[in-house]
Amino acid sequence: MTPHKFNVGARVQYKPPLAHQATGGGEFVVERHLPPDGEGNQYRIESRSDGHRRVVHEINLVRAGSVF
Repeated sequence: MTPHKFNVGARVQYKPPLAHQATGGGEFVVERHLPPDGEGNQYRIESRSDGHRRVVHEINLVRAGSVF
């Protein structure tokens, strides 16, 4: 099992996959690590702007302030 790249509490930028572009990206905070599925590590993240929570794959995250 590959360790999670982002720690709980880390600020991250979420870029949704093409199929989910309507959900919007933006800056989020990692709330918890979730077990990996067939696509890799997963996280529960919370939006810093509106409080919405999402479950996302690690491949769709970068550290806040980084460029995709």
